[in-house]
Amino acid sequence: MTQEPLTEMLANWKKMSDQVLASWGASMASGTKSAEGAALMQEVEKTYLGLRTLMGQAAKTAYEPIISAAGAVPLSEFQRLADQVHTILLRLDRIDDALAGLRAERKPADHAPETAQHAAGPAKKRKKKA
Repeated sequence: MTQEPLTEMLANWKKMSDQVLASWGASMASGTKSAEGAALMQEVEKTYLGLRTLMGQAAKTAYEPIISAAGAVPLSEFQRLADQVHTILLRLDRIDDALAGLRAERKPADHAPETAQHAAGPAKKRKKKA
C-alpha cells in the first residue's frame, strides 16, 4: 500500500519535469529564426541549462531519502566512491609523470657500466657454484 503513493509521486515528478523541459526546448527551437531571436536564444539556453541542473539537483534531493528509506545504497555513497577513484587515478598519473621524468634524467652512458656489472656479477656466482 505504501508503494502506490510513492510510485504515483515519482511518476508525477517525472511527468512535470518532462513537460517543463519539453516546453523550454520548443521555445528555444522557435526563437532562432532572426538575429535578435538568436541572441535571445543564447540567454534562454543558459537559463535552460541552469533549469535542467536545478531540476536534477531537486530530483536527487527528493529521491535520495526515498532510496535510503528503502534500504538501498544512497547516491551520495556512489559519488563518494567515484571521487575516491578519481583521486587515485590522479595520483597514478602523477606517479607515471614522475617515473617518466626520472627515466628522462638518466643518461644512456649510465646504463652501460651498470649493465656490464650486473652481467658479470651473476656469471661469477654461477662459476663458483659449479
